[in-house]
Amino acid sequence: MSAPAEKKSEGRPPLTEVSPLPSGERIPSGSTKAHARALRRARSRRLVSRLSIFVALPTLLAGIYFGVIASEQYESFAIFNVQSSDARPAFGMEGLLAGLATSTGAGHDALAVRDYVLSRDMLARLDKELGFIAHYKNRQVDFVSRLPADATFEDAYEYFGQKVYVDYDQVSGALTVRVRAFDAAQAAKTSAAILSYGEEMVNKLSERERRDRTAYAEGDIAKAEQRLGKARERIVELQQKHADFNPLQTATAAMTIRTALEGELAKARAELMQLKSYMNAGAPQVLAATERVKSLSAQVSSESRRLVDPKASNGLNASLVDFEAAMVEKEFAQKAYESAMASLEVARADADRQHRYVAIIAAPSKPDESTYPHRARGVLAAFVISFLLFGIGTMSVAAVREHARL
Repeated sequence: MSAPAEKKSEGRPPLTEVSPLPSGERIPSGSTKAHARALRRARSRRLVSRLSIFVALPTLLAGIYFGVIASEQYESFAIFNVQSSDARPAFGMEGLLAGLATSTGAGHDALAVRDYVLSRDMLARLDKELGFIAHYKNRQVDFVSRLPADATFEDAYEYFGQKVYVDYDQVSGALTVRVRAFDAAQAAKTSAAILSYGEEMVNKLSERERRDRTAYAEGDIAKAEQRLGKARERIVELQQKHADFNPLQTATAAMTIRTALEGELAKARAELMQLKSYMNAGAPQVLAATERVKSLSAQVSSESRRLVDPKASNGLNASLVDFEAAMVEKEFAQKAYESAMASLEVARADADRQHRYVAIIAAPSKPDESTYPHRARGVLAAFVISFLLFGIGTMSVAAVREHARL
């Protein structure tokens, strides 16, 4: 049993005996403290260098930019809202609902104006009339704030949203337009132009609504005018056809004449009968009375045929029927025309009452000093952001190293 144990022990290295330290002796600590101080100094230098690179340098660059390079920007603002000229009193539930409808319509118009101010059409018009894009491409403006020289229209539109702001107050319905430019006069001019273009849009919307409200009434008037014109033409046609200005008056006069002739005829017949009662038939008085009766009878027959003649198509009876029908049609057409005119006046009055317009609360201002950029705030923001990013990065690196050691 001892032989195998001896063989196993022969393969191991011999153990070296370490003599114990004499009592009272310690390891010298001077070299350890020096090494620790060197490590702390190295860490401090690394920290300072990192702070200089990641915090101090960005803050310095921000200070140089905001203090020396950044161009001054001027802000002009204007406040307005869209109102309705509807002055109906808001009494009772009907008045309350009418007021809500009016305010809702004006609110929709205000939102439409806001969308128009921030649209590409507004940018195109400002650039065409005021040289908006050229102003912001000016090479005298700092390279960070200005619009690049090779910018497309879409780039300019995105940049436009950074220089023109429109705020809508849902409580008062007011729109606040703020314009930033690199020149005070340009800012005021652009703000005034935006206000003018917005007012033009509101006027167009109001005029379109007015036309829509009156279009139906105007269509009725056109139809009534056409009907009345045809009725008048028919009357003129009948007057020319029968050579009579007013067949009704002519028929009335003919009836009067016939009645008078019939009265004279009856009187003449009575005289003739009286003469025959005591004179011969060949007496001159009887013959004269007989001729008078014949003459009056012929006149009565003539007037009767003039009034009613079944063999003639242009008798007074036929012309009177046509003329009366034409006159009735003319009266109806005249009343329809007058009714359409009244409806048009009502529609116009209602459209005028519902007219919307731009009420200027604060006219476009011309700034006398720059409001942007906020230089001290910009430098402070650069320092805070750099310091926070540096702290987050340092902690992240330390966490990764600690995880690697484990």
